[in-house]
This record gives sequence, structure tokens and C-alpha cells, in this order.
Amino acid sequence: MAEPVEPLIDSHNILLATLLDQTHECIELLDRDGRILFVNREGANSMELTLPADLIGQLWVERWPAAVRTGVEAALASARSGEVARVSAARPGPDQSLRWWDITVTPVRSDHGEPSRFLTIARDVTAEVTDRQRVAAISAEMRHRLKNALTVASGLVMMSARSRPEARTFAEHVTARFAQLSTVQDLILDPLSSKRFADIIPLLASAYGDASLLEFGDLPDVRLTDAAMQALALAFGELATNSLKYGALKLGRAITIGGEADGEVLHLTWREQTDFGPVRDGGQGLGLVERLVRASGGTFERQHDNGVFVARLSLPILG
Repeated sequence: MAEPVEPLIDSHNILLATLLDQTHECIELLDRDGRILFVNREGANSMELTLPADLIGQLWVERWPAAVRTGVEAALASARSGEVARVSAARPGPDQSLRWWDITVTPVRSDHGEPSRFLTIARDVTAEVTDRQRVAAISAEMRHRLKNALTVASGLVMMSARSRPEARTFAEHVTARFAQLSTVQDLILDPLSSKRFADIIPLLASAYGDASLLEFGDLPDVRLTDAAMQALALAFGELATNSLKYGALKLGRAITIGGEADGEVLHLTWREQTDFGPVRDGGQGLGLVERLVRASGGTFERQHDNGVFVARLSLPILG
């Protein structure tokens, strides 16, 4: 049977304990066996609504629910081997609502350099986890609604062509284009889908323009983050839309699209022979593209020179 563990705090450490009580993070010091030597008051209250003295001597691992115990045991084992470990775990809070904690376990070395104690700091990240879950739920709902909208539009087009045989070929072409847009949507918005640049560019092109007018240069086989992929899709869509309305695609002229990887950055170049004229005051499309690209860690530049429009997009590559 383990001997009782005496509280670590004495008269010489009261100031330190008072300082640690000012944080809402749960800070604990463990002995070699993983028993609690010290816990700050605010941390104990926020996690368990109990007094620090009630936790002294208890095994730290056993204070966590069985469902997450394997993870915290592994973190403590890593600290015993001399590594700083980090793990996320959920547990009911004082009000019994589920709360998420980001936990760091750091070895405290003796004079001989061996881990003799362990410092654990648990930070409440419930708000961050809840926000991520809310965003994921909204994204899933939007993917579902967009897919339904494209399906309904395809159905309406085909219904309209039933009584007009001469329009059937056109209707089939339109529904095929909707199907391509749906495929692109899944690839871009689904966090589990492939984010390879060489896969997405041809799909984007097929959804927006006549393949015979699109000339591809090098397409590096690199992967992008979700944010970079969404910025790429928005930029490509805006460029293609403008070209269909005012530029080369409207006039039946070719567009060249190429890319190159430079270290950790992907560079995409869009080039078409057309003259859009000066940027319109109050224009929203490309301005929004620039802001979104910057937010994803990239850059977006465009220029007109002797009837040639060139857009250059740079985005970070996923390592």
C-alpha cells in the first residue's frame, strides 16, 4: 500500500501557490508514481469543483474517465521517458456537461538529469472544440443543400426538354455540367477528399469551360490545405466566370493554365488574350478572391498588358 503523500506546499511556497491560483488552467505536480503532489485551486474548481487538498495523493491518471485513460496514460509514459507529451481528452465538468482539455505533461528532472516529477497543465478548449464541431456541421449541411440544389436544377432542365425533342441534347449537356459542378463541390468541401492540385484543376476547368479552349501546362502533383483549396476554387471560378462573360471564353479564344511548385509554395498562372479594361470601382469578385487568398497564406496578382490578361496565384503546399 502506498504511503500517504504530503502536500507539496509549505510556508515557503505560499506565494507561488497564490500566483498559480490566478489561472483557470489546471496545474498539477506529480511524483514518480503519478500521484498528485500539488494542484492549483482554480484548476481544481474548474475541473472537478473540489478542494486541492482532496486530490493530494491520488493517482492523476485515475482522475480521468476510463474512455480517455489510455491517452493520458500514454502521455505520462512519454514524460517518464523524458519527452514532453500532449494529449486532448474530454471529461464531465462540475455541471456534468462535457468539457474538452488540452493537456501537456512535462518531465521535471532531478539533479542527475532523470525525470523525478511531472508537471501537467490542462487548458479548457471546450469553446474551440465546439466551434470546430459547429463549423463541420454547417459545412456538411451546406454540401447537402448544394448537392440537392444541383439535383433539382438538373431535374427541372430535363423535365422542360421532354416536350421539346430538339432541346434534349442541350438539356443533357446542361445536366452533365451540373454533375461536374457537384463532383467539384465534393472534392473541395469534403475534408476527407483528396486535395491534390493535379486532380482539382482539370475538374474545375471541365465545369466552367469548353475543354478545347483550355490548354494546360505543368500541373505539379502537390497537396493543398482545405483553406488553400477553397481559395483556389474561388479564384478559378471567378476567373472563368469573368472570361465567360467578357473575355476569351466568350470569344472562343484559348486560355493557358499552368503551375509550378517552388519549395513550400504552389504558383498558378492563368493567361488569356483579352482586354478587360481597368478594374471597375466597387467590383466585388476579384477583391473577395484577393482577401480569401491572403487569409489562406497566399497571394493573388493580376495584370493587363497589350491585350493579354494574366493572373498569378500563389498558395502554400501541404507538407
